[in-house]
Amino acid sequence: MAIHGEPRMLAIPITTPSRLSQVKLFQVEFIYKGDTIQVTVHNQITGPAEGTSMHWHGLLQTGTPWYDGVPSVGQCPIAPGKSFTYTFNADLYGSSWYHSHYSAQYADGISGPMIIHGPKNAAHDIDLGPIMLSDWYHTDYLSIVQGVVSTNIGLTRPVSDNNLINGKMDFDCSAAPAGSQCTSNAGISKFNFTTGKTHRLRLINSGSEGLQRFSIDNHTMTVMANDFVPIQPYDTKSVVLGVGQRTDVLVKANGLPTDAVWMRSNISLSCSSTTVQSSQALAAIYYPQANTTMRPNSTAWTVDDSSCGNDPLSSTVPYYPITPDPNPATTQTIVMDFGPNGTGHWLWTMNKSSFRADYDKSILLLAKQGNTSYPADPEWNVYNFGSNHTIRLIVNNLVPAAHPMHIHGHNMFVLAEGVGTWDGTIVNPKNPQRRDTQMVQGLGYMVFQIDANNPGVWPL
Repeated sequence: MAIHGEPRMLAIPITTPSRLSQVKLFQVEFIYKGDTIQVTVHNQITGPAEGTSMHWHGLLQTGTPWYDGVPSVGQCPIAPGKSFTYTFNADLYGSSWYHSHYSAQYADGISGPMIIHGPKNAAHDIDLGPIMLSDWYHTDYLSIVQGVVSTNIGLTRPVSDNNLINGKMDFDCSAAPAGSQCTSNAGISKFNFTTGKTHRLRLINSGSEGLQRFSIDNHTMTVMANDFVPIQPYDTKSVVLGVGQRTDVLVKANGLPTDAVWMRSNISLSCSSTTVQSSQALAAIYYPQANTTMRPNSTAWTVDDSSCGNDPLSSTVPYYPITPDPNPATTQTIVMDFGPNGTGHWLWTMNKSSFRADYDKSILLLAKQGNTSYPADPEWNVYNFGSNHTIRLIVNNLVPAAHPMHIHGHNMFVLAEGVGTWDGTIVNPKNPQRRDTQMVQGLGYMVFQIDANNPGVWPL
C-alpha cells in the first residue's frame, strides 16, 4: 500500500461486456482524502469494438478536468485496443462509484464502488462497505438505447427485468428474452450483523433508471451522509436513492443473536419503469447465531411510494455549514422536455436543444485552443458563464417523469425543489443541502447554485 499522498495505482482491463459478471471489475478502497489515484484503463472490448471512458462519480477533479471521463466533453473516447491513464486527487471523501461514461455501457456492468476514507461525523463500530443497488435488463444496452431514441414511443422507457443488491437477486429465467445469459435462482447477497454493534452501510444507486427505496426489516437507519457530503444525522425507516446518488446510513444491530432479517431495495412503482415482480431486491442479514441455511421470514416496513423526490431538504442539513451567496452573479433557467424531433425520433432536450457533440473534438480541448464558437450551435448546448463567480440554475421539468440531475466538478447547493413552479423560497438559506446528484420531480422544479471555483467544462 502506498503512503498517503503517493499514487494508488490500479489497472482496469475493459473486455467485451459479459453482462452481470463484469459488475465488479475492482473496488477502489484503502484510499484516503488527499491521496493521488492513478488508474490505467485498457480497452479490450470486441464484438463489436467500441470506445470507452471512465468517470469517477462525484469527485471534483480540481485542476484535472481532462480526467473527469466524459467523452466529447473532457476527453476523446479510449479507442479499441488502446489504453489511457487517469491521474487525479481524492479531493472529497465518502462513498461513491466509478462507471463507464460511454453511451450506456455501464448498464451492462462496467461499474464498481469507490470508497475514500476521511473524518467520521457519526460513530460506528463496523463498516459493511458498499451496497450497490441496481435495476437490471436482460437485453443488451445497445439495443435498449436504439429503442430509447427511436420513433417508437413504446420503446422510449424500457421496463427493467430485475433488481439487484451487490449484483445478486433470484430470477426465473423462463421469463428472460431468448438468448439471454441467465441462471435461474442464482442466489442473493448476504451480510452479517454483530449483536449490539453499530454498522455503516454505504448505499449506492448504480442503476440505469430505477428510483430505489431501501429498508431493513425491524431496523431504523440513521442517515449520516448524502453523496460526498456528511450531514447532521437523522433517523428513518427507508432511504430514497435516485440513479447516481449515494447515502451512508448507520444501523444498530438491536435484534436477538439468532435473528435473520431481510434487507430490501424496491424500485419505485410510482416513479420508475418496472413491474411488481421485477422491482423487488432482497438480501439476507444474519446475526451471529442465526441459521444461515434458512432465508429470513421478517416483515417489511410500510414504505410510502407516492413521492418521486428525495427526503425533504429541511431534513438534509450538512454537518459542516457553508452559506451560498444570496445574490448570485448570474441566473440561468433550464427547461427540460421530452419529445420527437423533426424526424420523429424521441429525445430529451434542455431549452429545446439536445446534446450532440463530436467525439473527435472534445469541448474542453476546443476551449483550451480558444475556440468558444460552439455555444452558438444549439446541438452542442454549451453555456459559457465566463468569469461569473456564482451561478444559480433553475431547472423546470415539463415531463411527468422524475429525473436525477448530476453536476460534474462541483457540489451544488440545493436551494429548493418540488412540484409545480418555484415560488422563490429557499430552504435552509444559511446551510442548504449540498450534493452532486439531486432528483427533480416530474412536472416540478429544482433550484441549485454553484461557486464557479473549478475552471473547466462541466456536464449537467
